Amino acid sequence: MSTPNSNTSVGGGSGGGMQGGVVREGFKIDFLTSIVSDATVSAKRKLEILKARRSSISIADMFDMQMLMNHLSQLSEMSTSVVAASNTAIGSMARNVKA
Repeated sequence: MSTPNSNTSVGGGSGGGMQGGVVREGFKIDFLTSIVSDATVSAKRKLEILKARRSSISIADMFDMQMLMNHLSQLSEMSTSVVAASNTAIGSMARNVKA
């Protein structure tokens, strides 16, 4: 029987199995929110620059803004997909738990 690593707690109670034990592992999404937040700040910064210029917005600026917004959209979608997949996996595990 292999020994668990330090990041997990297995077993508990009087028996060697899961009976009476609690296993807690967190799923941190701080890095996902910080990535999306950074991309949002970058897009807002670019909008402020364009707003300050008013009439002198070039086609290159528009393409740059389009790329920034596309990148923000992709990061946001990726974060949503990761959280949704985790939710699905956890729900599936919860359904398979026998009482």
